[in-house]
Amino acid sequence: MYLLIVFRVDHERESGARRFWIRILSLLIKRWHVLRRQYIFLFGFFLLPLLTEILIVSVLPTPKQIQVSLAQNDRVKDAQVTLLPSIYNPHTIVIYANDTGNSARTRLINSLQSTGASINEISSDTVFDYVRERYLVNEDVFINKYQMGFALYYNLSSSLPLLTMNSYFSTVNYHTMPTSLSVSSSNLFQFYANSSAKKIITTNQPIFTNATTSTALEQFFELIYCFDTIPLSLFNFLNSILAATFISILILPLIQERISRSKDLQLLTNLTKRSYWLANSIFDILSCLTLCILLTIVIKVRAKF
Repeated sequence: MYLLIVFRVDHERESGARRFWIRILSLLIKRWHVLRRQYIFLFGFFLLPLLTEILIVSVLPTPKQIQVSLAQNDRVKDAQVTLLPSIYNPHTIVIYANDTGNSARTRLINSLQSTGASINEISSDTVFDYVRERYLVNEDVFINKYQMGFALYYNLSSSLPLLTMNSYFSTVNYHTMPTSLSVSSSNLFQFYANSSAKKIITTNQPIFTNATTSTALEQFFELIYCFDTIPLSLFNFLNSILAATFISILILPLIQERISRSKDLQLLTNLTKRSYWLANSIFDILSCLTLCILLTIVIKVRAKF
């Protein structure tokens, strides 16, 4: 009886944009009801990615842990470096002295030559410009040839001995700044002590840190902490696999509709393919957006704690 009443009622026909969006809404409701019946799909699309993401963020270090590890400076036995110019051999040191007869110039040249460095003494106070003009000749000169330079200024007008030194260093290689300062301080010490036997030796030694026990997994990540992008790249790689998995799961309902000819029946009701694919695309985008929000919450919670 109820069916007869329904079919006897003269329903108002929809047209235009309103009919288009009513069809879209109907298809979205249809996908939602189909989704509720497919428990395996719900498990595979929502629960499985969430469990996988929780496992990933629990294994990989957090950004805070990576920052803390990079800030540590563990002491390695016999890792000290004596800051001598010889660690850059073969290289050329540019020198300028306003008084060529001063003993400080002679001591500096002798000490540098004893380390095996080549000495290039110039007659004008242009050490910086001299090196800069030759710096970009080729890669070998840029990296290896000029590591440091020195300029000595002896005050000829003062009654007391007064020596000033400028140290120039390359920013390409490690330890050039402390090495050049070590040479300058040692030369100044010899000048005011009036003795070539006096020396200042500078050694770079990592400080001690407290030894802590760690698991095998922590030791593994400690080895790759020096490459700070590896945990992030691994995290992005695993997430890309996860995204490809749950996106591929979305295709299953569409494949089932094609196999069961349900799609053909819908098209026979004057449903356009454009409306069919638009509705399914909207539903899939909303599903992915919901899942991405849940995964983001997992990542944020892990990063906070």
